[in-house]
This record gives sequence, C-alpha cells and structure tokens, in this order.
Amino acid sequence: MRGNVCVLRTTTPSVLMNMISPREFLDVVLVQQNEDGSKMTVATNVEHPLSPPQPNYVRGLNFPCGCFLVPVPGDPNKTHLLSFFQTDLGGSIPQKIIESFFPRSITAFYGNLANAVVTLVA
Repeated sequence: MRGNVCVLRTTTPSVLMNMISPREFLDVVLVQQNEDGSKMTVATNVEHPLSPPQPNYVRGLNFPCGCFLVPVPGDPNKTHLLSFFQTDLGGSIPQKIIESFFPRSITAFYGNLANAVVTLVA
C-alpha cells in the first residue's frame, strides 16, 4: 500500500455570466494505491496559514469526499468508479441557481475525468 498526502488548492472560474463568482477550495488529500490494483483519493477541507482565502475568490468547503477505482476482474480496460462529494460553495447563491447549474457541472467533471484517463493511458 502506497500513499501520498498533500494540500491542494483548487479554483473554479465564474459561471453563468458571473452569477456564480470564482471559487477556491483548500483540501488535504490522500492518494493511495493498493496492492490489488485499486486506487483511492480521499479529501476534506483544511485551513493552512500559507494559503489564506484570496480576495477575488469565494472560499468553498469540501466535506469528506473521495473516489475509489477498482479494476474489473478479467478486463484490464475497465474500472469500477465509486465517488462521493459534498460541497458547500460558500457565498450567497440562490438555491434555484445551484440546482440548475450543479448537475451539469458534475456531468462535465466525469466527462473530463474520462478524457483524462484515456489521455493518461494512451
């Protein structure tokens, strides 16, 4: 079992014609690869004196979250993915805007993840 721990600052651009301001998230992240070939990333928000909130961003919070990747037995080209996220975007965004935007954002995240995996494997 090998694992790496890091503090990661992630930013997002403004969206919906600036109705949602740019966000930043600061998380402590564990990335671990297990002997059976499975991998996991788990994270949660953290505060760190070397990364105070930046003036042009709203600081959001990621609650404990993660991704688990487990190889499909007998098919080296497939992986089961289990992920869970719970985020507080911070600021004052009307719930209706969050409900209309967030599902598309999550769909885009998984599309980008799939493209990244294909690029890394190729």
